Amino acid sequence: MWSSPERRSDHCATCAGERLFEQPPCLDGHEACPEWACLECGSAILAGFAEVRPLARHQVTAAA
Repeated sequence: MWSSPERRSDHCATCAGERLFEQPPCLDGHEACPEWACLECGSAILAGFAEVRPLARHQVTAAA
């Protein structure tokens, strides 16, 4: 149901129906941003894989 590289039709959970989604410009410098926004309510969905970064581990020390 893809209508163009910048827009596509998909199910919007917030609107509870088929809606048109648009791919906003990527501010992170990616070629193709995985985010899509519903043109009616603005809810976002991710299409594809998002970059996963490991959480930084913090060392916790107890004061004696």
